[in-house]
Amino acid sequence: MKQLTGSLHCHGPWTDMATGKYDLERFPRDIERVADLAIYKGLNLLGLTDISGRDYVCEIYRPLVNGFKGNRYEKVFQTDTSVSLKRKEDGEIIDFTRTLEVLSEDAHVLLAATSANILGGRPLEQVLGEAKERGAVTIADHPCYTIKLGKGMGAERVRRFTEQGYIDALEENANIARLLELIGHYNQKVIDLGKEVDLPVIADCDGNTARDMGIMNTTYSIDGEKEDKVGGS
Repeated sequence: MKQLTGSLHCHGPWTDMATGKYDLERFPRDIERVADLAIYKGLNLLGLTDISGRDYVCEIYRPLVNGFKGNRYEKVFQTDTSVSLKRKEDGEIIDFTRTLEVLSEDAHVLLAATSANILGGRPLEQVLGEAKERGAVTIADHPCYTIKLGKGMGAERVRRFTEQGYIDALEENANIARLLELIGHYNQKVIDLGKEVDLPVIADCDGNTARDMGIMNTTYSIDGEKEDKVGGS
């Protein structure tokens, strides 16, 4: 059994999605520099999160991994949604996976294990239905943080969509874990809701800067035999 510590929801440090700025010094767009930073932060799994709106998909994952040149790292394996790199100097391994945050009409949803570009700007139920048709793992990101900027889907819809088989996990989110958590207890509500609907709750950083990367993370246990089969496909 292999254990990976990581965050599946991270918008930085390759770009500052909060401001739309592309600062190459503060937000490196070199996958080896991102790998160094992730390893320094104690991570060995990182979701490079694309964003999908009504008329666009902001692609972060493919431009980073497709331009891999292998100066200080070597590629261990690659699929259409993941790549594993090993640092030559010390053998440290970092796994990157592509995730997609879809901005539906009134709520966000995080998708994993899919290379599909699923457009937002539509009713949440349509987004969830297409995600399932395409075999995505569907995560309700910051679901109890339902104020205007949060765009969580809320507890009632989590209950309903879980019954319909649309949701696989809930997210505890670092962006609301400080002052906002003290005010609204949003993450504690998610933990309680996860127990109620019998879904796992994963912790993600949802970081927009290098400083934010990995400040909240989850340790996953992976069957080594299954991993070998996936890696060899």
